[in-house]
Amino acid sequence: MLRTRVVTAVLGVVIVLALLLWGNIPWKITVWLVTLAGAAEFAGIVGFKRWSVMSLWSYFVVSLIEWWPAWHMLIVVQVIVGVALVLPVLMKNRVTVSQSATVLIGSLYIGYGGESLTSIRALSHGWAWLLLLLIVIWMSDTTAYLVGGRLQGPKLWPAISPGKTVSGAIGGIVGSVAGAVIFGWLAIRGFDLFAYATMGALISVAGQVGDLVESAYKRSGNVKDSGHLLPGHGGILDRIDSLLFAAPLALYLITSGAPTWFQ
Repeated sequence: MLRTRVVTAVLGVVIVLALLLWGNIPWKITVWLVTLAGAAEFAGIVGFKRWSVMSLWSYFVVSLIEWWPAWHMLIVVQVIVGVALVLPVLMKNRVTVSQSATVLIGSLYIGYGGESLTSIRALSHGWAWLLLLLIVIWMSDTTAYLVGGRLQGPKLWPAISPGKTVSGAIGGIVGSVAGAVIFGWLAIRGFDLFAYATMGALISVAGQVGDLVESAYKRSGNVKDSGHLLPGHGGILDRIDSLLFAAPLALYLITSGAPTWFQ
């Protein structure tokens, strides 16, 4: 099992790095396909089959957000929410309002996360910003796992994710700060220690919240993994839940001038 996990992880890293350097369009298409797979997994967690009406609706919402970012207007979101509420009526209550709303929330979360990833890539030096984001998330996940496993201690949220500890969460933040600071020191001209440390900490917190959110949905759906697409790692969402939740925050921090806040 460990060997399978390592091989899958190494292949994933190589593919992601190649796509980062390839260009905006290949990256955008890949993110779109990955988010569609994530939407399918999320619909499955709620209890829908891959090609059910609710799943197709989820694919449409994710695609709309990814390919028409100008549609991120409040009125359009209101229309999408309205359709989600009307669908149970149209389907003669074969789908509950709760299920429809849950799929909608998942679609918006996945769609906006994916669109943020493509928006970051489109920025000047976007590939480098994405690399920073990926490093910070990876450091957060890895150090949280190692520190939490070593120190144990009080549980972070036992009702949702019994394996996560407070020490692991703190370790994840420290690891993310270290990753962001080292990356900034090596790669960024005009590097500011406090700015990148702050970015690392905030992104780590957002990523850990995203992980807990997915855990909550999986627990409510009584499933262990979101899917089985990645050998040894579960589903797509199991690997990118933190990234999708942190990406919008990272986009905001980058475009708002966070790297120069303390200069």
